[in-house]
Amino acid sequence: MSHEGEYNRAVLNAGTLYLVATPLGNFADLTRRARRVLRECDGVICEERRAGSTLLAHFQIEKPLYEWNEHSRAQEAGAFLEELQRGKHLALISDHGTPLVQDPGAELVSAAIRANIRVEPIPGASAILAALIASGIPAPRFRFIGRLPQKKEERAATLRNLRETRETMIFVDAPYRLSPLLTSFSETFGETRRAAVACNLTMADEHFVRGTLLEIQHYFVNNPFKGEFVVIVAGSGVIR
Repeated sequence: MSHEGEYNRAVLNAGTLYLVATPLGNFADLTRRARRVLRECDGVICEERRAGSTLLAHFQIEKPLYEWNEHSRAQEAGAFLEELQRGKHLALISDHGTPLVQDPGAELVSAAIRANIRVEPIPGASAILAALIASGIPAPRFRFIGRLPQKKEERAATLRNLRETRETMIFVDAPYRLSPLLTSFSETFGETRRAAVACNLTMADEHFVRGTLLEIQHYFVNNPFKGEFVVIVAGSGVIR
């Protein structure tokens, strides 16, 4: 493994790939450092052009926008690497929050590292950690599960494998899948398992629903919700 000095010499004439965390829903959460990077970089790689342009327009930043998502191909990563190797500085952002956590971009970062391009994280908002710390569920150890398989059989098998885990679990999914997700949790983990749902984090209508899985299910039956959410589920053996 190269020492830092050797690394710096190797990339002296190359650019930097910045991984910039963006706001979840409140523009005030974009850090000064992130704003500086976005203003000074040569281009911004975004997941969706609409979300990227909205963010830059809010801060009156004009930069070339390039899309990188699940439809991107290997040759597009090659084009970005060529720009970085020429000394260009590029910022990679997701639609909301910290990039690469279940968002596209891992292949590009890996390719940059293999090419000895400097990769620099610019920390900021994270829906996962925001939901976890305000959930009220002990989390000396936690496990990010993310999105479950869409097929019913695969989803059920995944949850069965998680039934006895003692780590606090973190799940995310599309807004319209909250109700079936909670049903699957109750069926597998039991109705008395503790959980919390963080809804529309950092937005004006941010709210948490905490309790047993059964209590949370009843709440959303009576108070339908369609928006961004994170579900925190207590590990096996956690006492209510």
